[in-house]
Amino acid sequence: MQDRGVINPDALRGIDSQPVIGTSIDMLDMRLVEAHLQRATDNGRLIGPSDPLDYLRYNRCLVDLDGQDMASLAGLMCFGHSPQQLFRQAVIDIGHWRGTEPLSFEVVHLEKNIGGSLFDQLARVESYLWTNIHHGMTLAKGSFQRTEVHEYPRAVLRELCVNMIAHRDYTNFRSAARVHLFRNRIEWTSPGGLPPGVTIANILSEQVARNPIILNILFEAGFVEAIGQGLNTVVHVLGREGMAKPIFVDSGASFVVTVFGRPLDLFYGGAIYQNLNESQYKILSLLHARSGLTPRDIAAQFPDRAKRSIQRDLSGLVESRLIEAVGEGRALRYDLASSLPPDESDA
Repeated sequence: MQDRGVINPDALRGIDSQPVIGTSIDMLDMRLVEAHLQRATDNGRLIGPSDPLDYLRYNRCLVDLDGQDMASLAGLMCFGHSPQQLFRQAVIDIGHWRGTEPLSFEVVHLEKNIGGSLFDQLARVESYLWTNIHHGMTLAKGSFQRTEVHEYPRAVLRELCVNMIAHRDYTNFRSAARVHLFRNRIEWTSPGGLPPGVTIANILSEQVARNPIILNILFEAGFVEAIGQGLNTVVHVLGREGMAKPIFVDSGASFVVTVFGRPLDLFYGGAIYQNLNESQYKILSLLHARSGLTPRDIAAQFPDRAKRSIQRDLSGLVESRLIEAVGEGRALRYDLASSLPPDESDA
């Protein structure tokens, strides 16, 4: 008879559900647990018992090890009094620069070691980003109704902040998570790279959670709308808004997501932008993310739009002096204009 071996359930669990040696229930703030249970109940998302102690044990935030209750990584990071006493690099660093490179003489703000619970970290980072990106108003197409326009969709900021803390490798004690805000983009860096089995090529189809307990708690709290669909949501929202696709990079040591914002000209350029169509807005966003695009590069982003219509879009942008055509024939490239056109509304 063939020996099929045995299965150890603990070996099949995520690292975030494992007990942390030397911890106890006293390291967990029961007020935070109670507040979470109330929020999860109000959201209709509570999974497990409603009693705080039973909930912690059911979700392996509190684990019995040889007759002693010990807090798990998930329990400490979500409900701990001071998680960074044990996990000093379980923090987020914010960097904000005026330009497009992290140069010391262009620093706007540096904030290191943002700690506390994961909920505290999320609140601080999202608040900083939303406060420091650009917001404005524009006229709705075909009417005089004013609508809000933001440099980055809020749903994208939320999803990528959550993704960064939910999937980072908390056993990596050398690196903090990082959020870098530049003039034209935001970068989210999560220590640890992608989990085994996930690559840049399959990242939107594979669903692998490095920290399933943490992800479940974030779902209960309403920070995650659909488990395993965060990056898909980012891609969908950016596409719907006519913005450039995100860039994913996995170095092995870290996973980086880059999102390019709407061109700042849209917030300061005046009346000329009110006459642009949706395709022209998208072309500006594409060139804002990457200069020197060929007509074929641009046409590839509009599979359902006629080639003649795309050419009219480009010609209109050139005539409005919003973009520049460089070269001719096969060497033709398009770039954003080096200087803004005069604002006709100020005439």
